[in-house]
Amino acid sequence: MTGEGVRESESSWVDSKTGLEWQRESPEEMTWDQAKSYAQSLRLAGKGGWRLPSLAELESLLDRSRYRPVVREEVPFRDTRSYWSSTTFQEETGAAWIVMFEGAYVLSYYKSNRYHVRCVRG
Repeated sequence: MTGEGVRESESSWVDSKTGLEWQRESPEEMTWDQAKSYAQSLRLAGKGGWRLPSLAELESLLDRSRYRPVVREEVPFRDTRSYWSSTTFQEETGAAWIVMFEGAYVLSYYKSNRYHVRCVRG
């Protein structure tokens, strides 16, 4: 244990704010369907039950109290990539929401596009 009850491991990190366990390393970019399959088959440190995060879960990694939101300071993976959420865009079911960590933009893109994946469990 380190910090405020946050368990650390080489492959995952538990967010003390939400209780969610996050994959530390992101694989290569993939389509939304590939990302969902990847998450379902993922095993880290002998643990299964991984999934794509919802839009709200992915956004929970951001510090929205700042004028220009950035990844929260306590989050150990600090990059500026764009990540898939599991949340489908209601008006166009062929699209899903992504979070672009550079600039903290939330946008929907076609599920055939390729973005990064950071799986979650809990």
